Amino acid sequence: MHPLKTLALSLSAVAITVPRTASAQSGTLSKAWAGTWHLNTANSKFSSKEFTTKSETRTYTLDGKRLTLRSTGVNAAGKTMKWGYSATTDGKWFPTSGNPNADRVALTFVNPREFKSKTMLKGKPAARSTVTLSADGKALRLERSILTAKGGPTNDTLVYERAK
Repeated sequence: MHPLKTLALSLSAVAITVPRTASAQSGTLSKAWAGTWHLNTANSKFSSKEFTTKSETRTYTLDGKRLTLRSTGVNAAGKTMKWGYSATTDGKWFPTSGNPNADRVALTFVNPREFKSKTMLKGKPAARSTVTLSADGKALRLERSILTAKGGPTNDTLVYERAK
């Protein structure tokens, strides 16, 4: 085979392989997500007393591109709520369990330290959020907007610290 033709074929193979490899790695969250996180209420900001969380512990586990959340918290009314999900970060809808305000969740990968979340209840939008892991892996920041029955969204910032 002619040397220039061989070079052209080799470069074509590299051009096809590199984007596939990059995209396969691009949808993976950092392993630093895995662990237990406690809500720091002093550093969190809530726009409505109705949606002020008194305490919450979140545990995230990773299995490939699947992120699993287990949460136990106490809401503004003093009621304990345990809820969770297991979903991939490709924007597809997955069921949630235990949350009276959501029955489906869709996670969308932004980068290894950030994902976006949307929830639905009975086919209608319920909330959206962006969850960001700090560069040092010691804190999570959750910016959320819950669509309330009164028609307006909340704008809350929840700060979580990694459990020691």
